[in-house]
Amino acid sequence: MFRDPIGALRRDLVAALADFYSGHPDVERFSMLAEVGRHLIDALEGGGLAAPDPVRLPVACLLDEIDPRSDVPGVGPVLRAFAAAAPVLRWVQTPAYRATLSQHYLDNYGYVRVIGRSGLVESSVVSAGLGIWGAGLHYPRHDHPAEETYHVLHGSASFQREDGLWESKSVGESVHHEPWEHHAQLFGDETCVLLWGWTGEVTVDA
Repeated sequence: MFRDPIGALRRDLVAALADFYSGHPDVERFSMLAEVGRHLIDALEGGGLAAPDPVRLPVACLLDEIDPRSDVPGVGPVLRAFAAAAPVLRWVQTPAYRATLSQHYLDNYGYVRVIGRSGLVESSVVSAGLGIWGAGLHYPRHDHPAEETYHVLHGSASFQREDGLWESKSVGESVHHEPWEHHAQLFGDETCVLLWGWTGEVTVDA
């Protein structure tokens, strides 16, 4: 039987995220996690995967520095699938940031939308993907109409919500943001990989 190797890499990444979200211990606290997981599973069962043209950004090379092994449940499979599929994924950056951030920042930042607008799974109601930020970067204060959860998969980051204290998060930990809640991130001394999920109004960029 013919097997599409590129399609298999993409499917493996979608499956890893579906398992991560649907099996996460916080699904009862945050129903959005179950919602994202359900849409990913439905796409896998229905064969509804898209094939966006690959676009590679300089930040993708930082994946070579990452050890995908992790004792945190669900993290290792996502990192391995991400690293394997990276060359065939569509890497993007928030358009507003391309006009305002330094070239150093842009060379060390980017993300892949797994589900959502122009993702491996098309959706207008949920969005999720994986982002990479190089060591020491500051993700500027921003907000958006979508509800959001970040999960740290590699490295560390400090998060600020509104004018509150900075909270340090490491692998396996998460942060939840309500719609329109201002937030910012400071990244630690090694490459950080974040899994982000959105529900609600997901078609408006941060």
